[in-house]
This record gives sequence, C-alpha cells and structure tokens, in this order.
Amino acid sequence: MGVAFRVRRIAPDDAERLRSVRLAALADAPGSFWQTLADESARPGEDWRARALRNSAGDAHTTFLLERDGAPTGMVDVYQPSLAPEFRELAAMWVAPAVRGMGAAGVLLDAAVGWARTVSAVGVRLWVVPTNMAAVRIYARHGFEPVGSPEPDTDDPAGKVYMPMLLRLDMEEAASPTFMARALAPWTDESG
Repeated sequence: MGVAFRVRRIAPDDAERLRSVRLAALADAPGSFWQTLADESARPGEDWRARALRNSAGDAHTTFLLERDGAPTGMVDVYQPSLAPEFRELAAMWVAPAVRGMGAAGVLLDAAVGWARTVSAVGVRLWVVPTNMAAVRIYARHGFEPVGSPEPDTDDPAGKVYMPMLLRLDMEEAASPTFMARALAPWTDESG
C-alpha cells in the first residue's frame, strides 16, 4: 500500500508554509543548495509573500508543495530562465528525510515536468551536486540526462559544484542544431 501524498501549486497565502519548508530543506541539506540557511532565514516576510504570490499563477514561475497529512514534506521551484526562456529550470527540490524512498520525489518531479509541458517548454534543466547520487538517480529515472561538465557556483575553488542535467520535452526542437547551446545557456537563479 503506497503512501498518500498531495502535491499542489503554491497558493498566494502560503508564504509561511513556503518559508518553513525552504528553511527545513536548507537545514537538512545545506550542501545541495547555493542559498544558505542564514540568508534565507533573514529574508523579511514580505519577500516570502511576494514569492508565494508570484509562484501561484502564470507560466514563468511556480512552486509545488508536497504534503502528507496536511504537513509540508517537500517542495520544488520551476522557473523560466531569462537567458533560455523556452526552457524551464527546476530548482530548490527537496523531500523531507521522513518520506524519502516512498516515491515523494517522483510525485514532485511529475508535477514540475507536467507543468513545464503545459506551458510549452521545450525542455527542463536542473543543476545537481554530482556527488548526491540519490538525486542524480531520481532525475535519471525521470529522463534527465547529464549534459555539459560540472561547474562551480562561484570562482571560489572551495565553493559548491553542480552538474547540469536536461530533460528534452520537444523532440523536434531537440533536433535543432542550436538546442544544446540554448539548453546550456548560463545558469541564472530566478527562483527567488
């Protein structure tokens, strides 16, 4: 018998819920995200309200919340990168340790990719810490392929390194000679 999860697009009044799950993600897996717990904790409430409002509607940004028994247990942001607007970029993916291995990540990925399809994205890209093999495997099971080389998030050699992965959604577009160059346009974090 499977575990019942509910995944839904964030609502305008979900700012505190968004803040709570995002801070839990950063506390649990600080090495997986370029933002820090200290910086995100210091964000004023109005930033969280603006982000929830922006991500609750439209086709450029969204956040999906994963809930179990009414409590948030995961999240994923998806946004339109300004340097590759025909793509969507998956960011801030996290699932609470208590529900890992129960299909929760797959439920979130299905929602994110499904949304990208509804807004006619030609592909979904993401950046993952290459040593996070559990994340790499779940993305690969959902059709994402490593593309390009791992890249540091800063010029600091002690900084975090991320590997780009790509899911092609439009095969005709993917056959274009410029597809990969567009897919690998510089990383921009516009997830808020």
